[in-house]
Amino acid sequence: MRRSASSTTSSSPGKHDMRSPGSCARAARGLASGQMEIDFLKMQGCGDDVVVLDGARVPAETPEHLPRLAQRILNRGFGVGGKALLVLGTSAGGMLPVRCLDSEGDEVAISCNGARCAARYASDSGTVSSSDFFIECGAQKLHAQIIDSAHVRIDMGMPLSGEKTAEIRESLRESFTRSILVQGRSVTYTPISLGRSYAMIFVPDFSFPLRRTAREIAVQPDFPEGTGIGFVQVYSREDLRLRTWEAPGEAPADECACASAALVAAVVNGFTDRELFIHLPGGNIFLQWEESDNHIWLTGPAAYIFTGTYDFTPASRE
Repeated sequence: MRRSASSTTSSSPGKHDMRSPGSCARAARGLASGQMEIDFLKMQGCGDDVVVLDGARVPAETPEHLPRLAQRILNRGFGVGGKALLVLGTSAGGMLPVRCLDSEGDEVAISCNGARCAARYASDSGTVSSSDFFIECGAQKLHAQIIDSAHVRIDMGMPLSGEKTAEIRESLRESFTRSILVQGRSVTYTPISLGRSYAMIFVPDFSFPLRRTAREIAVQPDFPEGTGIGFVQVYSREDLRLRTWEAPGEAPADECACASAALVAAVVNGFTDRELFIHLPGGNIFLQWEESDNHIWLTGPAAYIFTGTYDFTPASRE
């Protein structure tokens, strides 16, 4: 594997590097040894790192090898390393198709952090012609808007009740909180669903054993199908801090979905306004809960880390 300069940058791609229009993956070139040289782009959104390929720039045979390529290139010890491999297709009709694979080679849902990275590259490279478009990944259709050279806005959808049976709307007449008994202590939480169910718990700080506490909460009978846990610290009516937890073996933690749930929980409990910043360990995001259509919009960074070329040998050639 060969890489270019490894410093993170938020500037627009240069004319001749891989991030320039139409060049995220200059065609993967077949070698005499059976290897393919695949140019890639490493990006991150709030510390959630992904490897990006431009599907229009790889040979026709590449799609059949994507599961094995994802296993190899996402390996942090022997590959580039990353949480997901994103393969961008050809945009048409305001829709950008993206395939997202995890380190096991399975096709999975794209995270909001990954979607912002895909959207930024697509805009910078000219893959999309508009600053307002949709990302299609399997059954997902995410509305994306390019805000500036480093930030992308994503529609996170509408918040639902913990049972996913009804929309949640701000109401001063309704209580959304519940209580459970954990290790002899009463814990109050707000159940919110945004594709995944979350139990949002407000805390004064993060000085407690977060993982152990989350595990004790997650095994309670109230969560027969499992739940993500979000611990929320209120700074002001416009600022929150958040720490997330997911049980091992369950769906990968999506900090952005949990952050969206934190916004809703904070609003319905009367702690904050409907627009605020949330400070995550990997960066800051801005969220807006629209009153008009009840959708939550999240604006966050998408940054380039480095470019490189990965030598890949398909299984059939080993």
